[in-house]
Amino acid sequence: MRILFVNQRAYLPQLLGGVEQTTFELCRQLTQMGHRTAVMSGLVRGDTTWLRTRIESRLKRRGFPPGQYLGSPVYRGYDPRAGLEEVLADFRPDGLVIAGGTHESFDLAAQCVRTGLYGLYYFHDLETLRRLKTPDLLAGLGFVANSAYTARAVKEILGRECIVIPPLIDPTAYRTESTRRHVTMVNPRRMKGGETAFELAQACPDIPFVFIEAWRGDNDYVTALRAAARGLPNVTWYRPTTDMRSIYSTTRILLVPSDCEETWGRVASEAHVSGIPVLARAIGALPESVGPGGILIEPQAPIGEWIHALRLMWKDVALYETLCARAREFSQRKEAEPSYLAEAFISALKCSDTGVLRQLRTASLSL
Repeated sequence: MRILFVNQRAYLPQLLGGVEQTTFELCRQLTQMGHRTAVMSGLVRGDTTWLRTRIESRLKRRGFPPGQYLGSPVYRGYDPRAGLEEVLADFRPDGLVIAGGTHESFDLAAQCVRTGLYGLYYFHDLETLRRLKTPDLLAGLGFVANSAYTARAVKEILGRECIVIPPLIDPTAYRTESTRRHVTMVNPRRMKGGETAFELAQACPDIPFVFIEAWRGDNDYVTALRAAARGLPNVTWYRPTTDMRSIYSTTRILLVPSDCEETWGRVASEAHVSGIPVLARAIGALPESVGPGGILIEPQAPIGEWIHALRLMWKDVALYETLCARAREFSQRKEAEPSYLAEAFISALKCSDTGVLRQLRTASLSL
């Protein structure tokens, strides 16, 4: 099949997020299996990717000129809703996958239904869905959710079932022999529990921490937290990177204290590949992604419980080794294998409502 992934937001390397990384690794796995994939995304101003895209756009007189990211085709432009027809004419896909996460994604969904191609809406987020005022925009698409938690919410809100396909993790991109020297927190924003992470670092000066930014873009909270972290000698701060293996190569414990309604928790799955256990808040779908490979703290628990759990994981050798083994074993379950997830994705796409509509239209034309 020829599959176009459509995302209203920016894409790698402009936006380093879980949705974007999942899309990239899913595309790569599908390509290895003989499918043709491409990504259509938004574009943000100010970096070399933007400059190169704008030059190509003017030279080729196209709003979404074809480009590449690490060998994978990418179409970038300012508004995918306006450029969808152009990209469809160039790539000629058999199926479309819309990444949820923005209000504009729902408009894209309606456009994709009108093409009559196979179509899936991939739910990665629930905040925008909870504010959706016109559910009919999603009529005619198949639904995929990144967790059972997300699927239950979609069922509650829209009354429709989802096929659950967790984020695809390519183990070769993350597996490392960690020196296990640090507690690592990825994306220290307010909604991701940056305050909890900072309080833990303050309370445990004998434990070294690594904070690594993600998503890019200016954020006042992150700027203030970065400045405050300079006063803690046990904290090392990194800017965003696409080389997460280098981060996990020194990680002993991954900290995921999110305050928001996480619909999976991709970093937990990445860390598990190397047998790195996770200390996380039991919120949203984090219990699913952490599974037996870590310790969960109740959402309203005081900081003292976090401190106790962290010190226990840091100092209790027997407990730590048990959690490491469970994390690695959990990452190797059949349901997490890239080929299994990619096959499930293709099956879901072929059974999508728009795909059924196309088959019916083709059949009627042949009569």
